[in-house]
Amino acid sequence: MCRVLAYSGPPVTLEDLLYRPDSSLIRQAYAPRQLHKLNLGGFGMLAWDGGSAEPDLPWDYRSTELPVFDGNLRALARKARATCLLAHVRGIPYNTDAGFGPHNLHPFRYPGCRWAMAHNGDLHDHDRLKPELLRHIDAPVLKQMRGTTDSETIYALVTTLLGQRAGDADGGELLHALFACLRLVGDIRRRLGVERNSALNLFFSDGEAILALRYTYDFGCYDVTRPDSVHESNLGYLSLWYTTGERYQVTENEFRMSGRADRCTAFLLASEPLTRDTTGWVEVPEYTALSVSGAGSDRRIVSADIDIW
Repeated sequence: MCRVLAYSGPPVTLEDLLYRPDSSLIRQAYAPRQLHKLNLGGFGMLAWDGGSAEPDLPWDYRSTELPVFDGNLRALARKARATCLLAHVRGIPYNTDAGFGPHNLHPFRYPGCRWAMAHNGDLHDHDRLKPELLRHIDAPVLKQMRGTTDSETIYALVTTLLGQRAGDADGGELLHALFACLRLVGDIRRRLGVERNSALNLFFSDGEAILALRYTYDFGCYDVTRPDSVHESNLGYLSLWYTTGERYQVTENEFRMSGRADRCTAFLLASEPLTRDTTGWVEVPEYTALSVSGAGSDRRIVSADIDIW
C-alpha cells in the first residue's frame, strides 16, 4: 500500500518533513513500522510556499526513482520550505502488470481544479469497474486523465462531481462530492458483484486546507479459497494518524509538535506516525472524514462520520 503525508502550518523545510523524523515518509518507503510492504513505485509531492513567487502554484516534483536514492529530491528538500505539503510514496504489486511509470504518480491536480488528491489503498477489480466508472466522468475531465490507476479514476470522478465549482469549491462542497463518489462507486461494485475488501484512504489539499477520508468498502471480505491472493496489508484497516500544535520542530533531539494542541497553527497527517514517540499522535477512526481549514490561530479541525449506506 502507498504512504501519504499532508502538512499545513508555519514554514518547515521539506527535509524536516520528508527525511529527518525517525519514521519519515522516505524511510517508510523501505522500512515501514506499520503495514510491512515496500513502496517501490516512485515518489511525488506538491509543496506550497506562501513566500514564493505565485504562492498559489505549488512546487511539483515526482520521480520513479526510490526516494532514498534520489539526490535531486534530497538537495531540493534541504533548501525548500513549505507552508503546505501533500506527498506520496507509491506502493505497487511486485510484477510487470503494476502500471509503473511517471504518469501514475500522485498527487493528482488537474488544471482548473482547486483540490489536489493522493490515495492510499486499492480499488479491487478496477479494470472491471473502470468502463462503468468512465461513463460518469465528463469529457473535459477525461481529456486530462493521463494514468491508468484506480486512484486517478477516483480523482476524475470527484472533479466531475464538483462540476463548475471545481475551481473554487470549499471543503464542504468537496466533502459532498466525495460522499457522492463513494456512493456511485459502491453502487457500481454491487451491480457488478464486486465484494472484495477495497481501501480508499483519500487525501486532499488546496495549499492551505486539508481533507482526508479513512474508508474501506466491504472490510473483511476476502476470497477464502485463495488465501495466497490476499496480501497482509489488506488484512488490517489501513491506518491514518494526525498530530497538531503550534509548530513542528526538533525538541529534545526529537521531532514533535510543540506548544498547545488546542492552538492548532500546525497540522500533520500521515499514514503512520513519523516520530518514535507516538503519544502526541491521534489515530483517525475508521469510516471518518477529517477536515482542517483556516490559517494561523483560526485553524479548525472537524471530523464527520462517513455514513453513505
